[in-house]
Amino acid sequence: MYRAIVLGTLIAAAAVAGPAVGGDHFGHVAHFRAVLSGFNEVPAINSEGSGTVDVWLDRQNMTLSYKVTFSGLSSNTTQSHIHLGKIHTSGSVVVFFCTNLTPPAGVAVPPPCPVNGGTVSGMVSAADVLGVAAQNVKAGDFDAIEDALTSDTAYANVHSVNFPAGEIRGQLVRDF
Repeated sequence: MYRAIVLGTLIAAAAVAGPAVGGDHFGHVAHFRAVLSGFNEVPAINSEGSGTVDVWLDRQNMTLSYKVTFSGLSSNTTQSHIHLGKIHTSGSVVVFFCTNLTPPAGVAVPPPCPVNGGTVSGMVSAADVLGVAAQNVKAGDFDAIEDALTSDTAYANVHSVNFPAGEIRGQLVRDF
């Protein structure tokens, strides 16, 4: 009987204390990763390009740090960003990583993309989240980015001159 009471008390304490550590079950900073390939684009593209995207979601400070590395595209890079969409579906751009084009009005100018491949890194905040009425995302809604990442509903891609809709893509998934 004593063991059952102690075990019950420990289970109850863990249930109460568990979510308090780091603010939630993922903790304060979560890492997400995407492996980029042309075969992940919709429709699939037979591209020699490849790359990776690493994203660190800082829930407490409401920032997203990123590192995008890619090479082998068929032509010059035009832009890279996060889209709101599940695997094998297309979605709208919600956050820019880099661009060599004119960014949409009201968007803080992201860094330039490496033209022939390379690495770009930076940090975005709520002010960098684009509004997408068709997907019910309001400009500046950082919670929407957090929700998309934690539900596997965000993908990253890199666009090129030859493939303006995107040449390489990967679903952002939590890296445990």
